[in-house]
Amino acid sequence: MEIDFNAALLIHVGALFYIIAFLIRDEMKLRLLVLSGSVFYLLYYYLFPDTPLWDAILTTVILTVANLIVLFRIVLERSVFALSAEEKQLYKAFEGFSPGQFRQLLKIANWRTVQSSEALTKEGELLSKLYYVFDGSVHAKKGKHEFTLDDGNFIGEIAFVLKGPPTADVTALPGTRYVEWDSVEIERLMKKSSAFENAMMALLSRDLADKLATSVQPDSVIA
Repeated sequence: MEIDFNAALLIHVGALFYIIAFLIRDEMKLRLLVLSGSVFYLLYYYLFPDTPLWDAILTTVILTVANLIVLFRIVLERSVFALSAEEKQLYKAFEGFSPGQFRQLLKIANWRTVQSSEALTKEGELLSKLYYVFDGSVHAKKGKHEFTLDDGNFIGEIAFVLKGPPTADVTALPGTRYVEWDSVEIERLMKKSSAFENAMMALLSRDLADKLATSVQPDSVIA
């Protein structure tokens, strides 16, 4: 039995996908729905007119390709599959950050490997950097107290938060690998996004709290 198919349904379904997309705030879902709608339009333009509507097909294909490019970027920002092994390991330390927010930090990060002892902070001297000890250890001196911090610690977080000078001398030991950020660049990202700012401040607060919880002397926390 032959079944008549109303080709106009393709247009209606495509339009329905577009309408639903415009009602959704999540950009990935929006673009997936627009992409689905475009497929139905392309099917109609090619299959059902007596002659394919090539102008409409070309325009829709161009819009679809542009949509796919942006969709790929969104997927990249929301996933960690394109990160290197080191970057994935670093991301684990940034609890509360989305992959996209972490990628923003990576763009302004500098990876350093210490060949000989390297001073990171000086007590009382203004600091324009924030550090994270990725591998190895650092030696800290605060007043009469000297101690060592292993990898997994931020250096300069109190100076960053309070906008004051560090309260300890910190030296990276030979072979240590650390990540360095310019404080001004981080602040620029924080001003652009309150969500990024909240994630950053929460991360540094947790790091400080961990140091306070594990320190033997109350004044052994470094800034």
